[in-house]
Amino acid sequence: MRDATRLLAEVYNTCIVDTSNEIAGDGDIPHDCVGMARRIMVPSLDAQAQVMIECVQNHTPDVIVIDEIGRPAEVEAARTCKQRGVRMVASAHGDLRSLMKNRQLRGLIGGLEIVTLGDAAAKMENGGSKLKSQRSAAPPFEVIVQLRKGEHHTWHVILDTAEAVDAVLESSVYDIQKRTRDPSTGALEVEMERL
Repeated sequence: MRDATRLLAEVYNTCIVDTSNEIAGDGDIPHDCVGMARRIMVPSLDAQAQVMIECVQNHTPDVIVIDEIGRPAEVEAARTCKQRGVRMVASAHGDLRSLMKNRQLRGLIGGLEIVTLGDAAAKMENGGSKLKSQRSAAPPFEVIVQLRKGEHHTWHVILDTAEAVDAVLESSVYDIQKRTRDPSTGALEVEMERL
């Protein structure tokens, strides 16, 4: 995240909402590794959502980098930031499917709602069942990068979060990029997979 922050700050007005000082360091001056990005320190964990909104209102960033989103208020703050045209880079614990199951965090992938279908639609679309889960809104994060424990040189990139969520709900497959780095040469290999 630090490198992404540094690179983004070279081109865009970038702010870091740094709750536990894991991105920009613990001192009064942000660590050099984040380049020209501005750090907005969060006084307590409970204030992170409020600081995210204040950052958008007071600093008009193009990009906000957020240490970790883990509570419903932060999910709503992320949605608000997105609606105001701010792009975000953030971390959250879990992969796409675990986020879909997590009631507190599923808003990060657009949220889920249950709708009732008419008789004809239920027969055609849903195997006869009148209740159907669907994504309730556009996700605030269009792209998801999934890191797996122990896989230090492999990333799974979902390039279209909305399409992937819809595919999972339809019991279908979706495309991901599997990016692998050779640790000895730094060479990057990209291949497409369907999950």
